[in-house]
Formats: sequence, C-alpha cells, structure tokens
Amino acid sequence: MDIAVTSVTAEQLFSGKTIQADNNVASNKVDIQGQLNLPEYQRPYRWSFNDVKALLSDLEAYFSVEDTSNKPLLYMGSVVLHQAFDTKTDSYVLNIIDGQQRITTLSLICMAIAANSGSQFSLPSIEFSSPVSHERIAKNYQWLLEQIEEQSFSSTIMSLDLSRINFTLVVTQSEDEAYRFFETQNTGGVRLTGPQVIKAHHLRAIPNALQSDLARKWESLDHIDNVVGRLLKARRWQAFGFKNVPSHRAPEFVKKAIVNEFAEKVSNNVDDLAFSRGAQHKGLSGAIYQQMIEGYLAKQPLNAGINTVHYLDYFNTLYQSLIVEQSHPYLQHFYNFYSAVVQIANNSDFLAELYDIAILLYVSEFGTEKLVEASYWLGRCVFSIRLERKKTVREDSISSFVGKCHLLDWITTAYQHQQLIEHLQNYQYLVSADNIGSDFSGVKQQFLDGYANHFTIDIENQTGEQLAKDFDKKLKHAIKEKLANNSINSETQEQVA
Repeated sequence: MDIAVTSVTAEQLFSGKTIQADNNVASNKVDIQGQLNLPEYQRPYRWSFNDVKALLSDLEAYFSVEDTSNKPLLYMGSVVLHQAFDTKTDSYVLNIIDGQQRITTLSLICMAIAANSGSQFSLPSIEFSSPVSHERIAKNYQWLLEQIEEQSFSSTIMSLDLSRINFTLVVTQSEDEAYRFFETQNTGGVRLTGPQVIKAHHLRAIPNALQSDLARKWESLDHIDNVVGRLLKARRWQAFGFKNVPSHRAPEFVKKAIVNEFAEKVSNNVDDLAFSRGAQHKGLSGAIYQQMIEGYLAKQPLNAGINTVHYLDYFNTLYQSLIVEQSHPYLQHFYNFYSAVVQIANNSDFLAELYDIAILLYVSEFGTEKLVEASYWLGRCVFSIRLERKKTVREDSISSFVGKCHLLDWITTAYQHQQLIEHLQNYQYLVSADNIGSDFSGVKQQFLDGYANHFTIDIENQTGEQLAKDFDKKLKHAIKEKLANNSINSETQEQVA
C-alpha cells in the first residue's frame, strides 16, 4: 500500500476494526488495520470552548432533523493516518497525522453523553503525552458535563449516532508522506504554524527512547513563535546570500520560509553540534589554554532532531531571561534601557524585533559580561532607522536597512567585543529634521524625548534643524558618560555590600 483512501463512519473509525479501502496505485482493495494512536511529534490538543461549541452546533443542525436515514451523512472532513507496525505490541497502529482535534472532541462529547445517559459508544483508546493536552481535555470534558446538567444539550445530540457521521480516510505507510500531509492539511482543524511543522520534522528524527522527553521540552518553550521568527531573520539577513523574509501579512509564506530554513535545509546528520566562539591564550612559556563560550551560534548549520531542538531551547532560554523575564540582577542597566527606550519610547514592533535579534546574536557570540555597553551602541545603530526617516517605520524599512547596513554581520564576524564596538561607534547616519523639534509631538519626537531622557541629553526648545545637526554627537557622548556612571555606581554598590 502507498496511499489508500476510503470513506468511513465515525463508528467504523473509532471501533479499531479492519477497514477496507481503495489503493490509489492498484484496482484491488486493501485492509487498513490498527488502533488509533497519537505520535509524540503531534501538537497538543488545544480546542477551546468555542471550538467545541462550533462542533456541537454542526451536530445539532444535522441531528435535529427527525429522520436522517434519507439524508447524506454528516461530513466532518478528512483524517490522515500513518499506518506503522509497533514491535512492542506486535500489531499495527494508525498514527493520527491530521484530525486529532476533531477525533478527541467528538470522543469527549460521546463520553459526556454516556456519563449522563448510560449510552454505549465504542471509542478509541488514545494516550496523550502532553500536559497541555491533559489540561485542555479535562476542561472541555468538565464543560460538556456542565452543559448536560444545565440541559444545554438538545435531545437530538443526546441520542448521537456515530454511524451517521462521515470522514474521508487517507492512510499512508510512508513516514515522509505522512509528514507532507501533516504540513499541508487544513481539514477542519486549526492551521499548523511553522514551528508546529518543524516540531514534527525533528521529533520524528529523534530515537524513540528520547522522543517523549524532548517533546515535553518543546512544549515548555513558551516563546517559540517569537524566537523562531527572530532566528529566521537572523539567519537570512546577511551580507552574503541575503534572503528576504516574507511579510507578517503573508503568514503562509512566512510558514514556508520557516519550514525551509529549519526543516528542509537542515542536515540529516544526528550529531548535536554546538558551534561557539573560542580563543586560544598562549603564554610566554608556550602553555596554551582555550576559552570557550557555551551555547549555540544563531547562524550555525543545524542537524535534524536533537540538535535543532537543543538549538531552539538555547535561544528560547536567552529570549526568556533577557527580554521577557529580565532575570539577571547584574544586567539591570540593560533592562532599564530596554524598558525605557525599546519598549516605551520606540513605539515600533519592527524596530524592537530587530533590536532583539541583535541582542540574541551578540549574547550567543560574546556572552553577557559586556552586554550593557553593547546594548547602547547596538541601540544607536538600530534606532537610527527611526531618526533617518521622516515619520513612519514600516516593515520593509527594516529589511532595506539590514540589506545596506550589515549590522548583523558586524556582530557575527567580529573577533572581539571591542572590535564590534568600534564598528558601531564608527557607524554614521543623518538625522532627518522632518517632524522633530519643539513644535512637534508625533511618534518620532516622542521617541527622541524618551531616548534623550534616558541618556540625559538636553533637547528642550531645539528646532528640527538643530536636532538633526547635533543629536547624534550628543548621543555618542552621553552613552560614554552613562557607561562611566554605571561603572562608578556598580563599584560603589560592591563596596557597600
């Protein structure tokens, strides 16, 4: 069997009994055997109360007709399964590739009806490994029980007949075909995101003994969408081989770019390789010792499976500690800058994202020891986009900037922190006099006010022409003064402690 397609009722699908199907490469019938199973690489069950209500509404509309015997079956889309042989049980299993949300919800409805009325349903025995699934299933089941107690269910739903519900069943024995269906299907469930697709790709490449642990690790990556989006741009926006990243207004193209970068282009090698910056120190006696920064580099080549999961876990942890939680006390000056300038004064998600990318790249290359100094100079470069433009910073403003100013390459090709700082200090740009000055109060001027306030730069009562001429010179001087004051204050606190 290559791919088999057939029409089945929910009763047949749930029973676990052999189903006959047409083989698309032969005229004969084939037997589909096995119990429904949820593989580790599947996304969690996530349907909300509203999703459950929508399915109940479909059931209500169909079964409210007194006689459905002459009516076509209620069609609930296609279900894609991967048939595999389980050596542990010496039997076939049918891994659910697409259809988990509908199968699980329909089963929960049947369970709630049975608990109240004593009706009997033959339901699949599916194990869910994700804590997210456990929580959502429990909530939806409890909600369904409450609806029955409040008599929100009509008598037609309470007499639900699974033999009147129809699915198109698509079954493949090829894991690659299963993955292809997993990526592209949208048959009544929630559309897969790029990170969900690459999760499936990499968990399939992990040995079975480790799949469960790494699947749980993936589910713990609370900021994976933001991290993957930033890493996609970090890897594509480079001087050599520059690649555009699709606009956020075209999510399907963004998804394809993510799948291409983090699944299709990765090596099938299983080694967990972590490239990192290192330096050899050679003493006068000839002794050599090597200093390494632990972690992964954002632009490094990736291998399928464990390597990519650990790579994303590393950057998810960086993003969480540096950007979200701001959890390192010794980086308080960086957090103050991020809050006052990047989050409040900036007022552009596109600029904030580029700044995040620069910070993640810097820390993966050089660590956090001198992050405060780097953060100020990186900010001067990134936010020059705001000051050069008349008023609005658009999404394409960012890609145009990084295509001309190779900021991200400066970070990844500098051998030392100080070499990068010199690049950033020598960067030159022209402040546009448009929409700034004492007579303006728009977005651009608000940014200047917040920026100047953080670095204690006096711009009160200045015209746009004066600001355009002098602001950057004052900013560079103010950054150096703030770094000096930060150092003095830190030393004083250490002495008091």
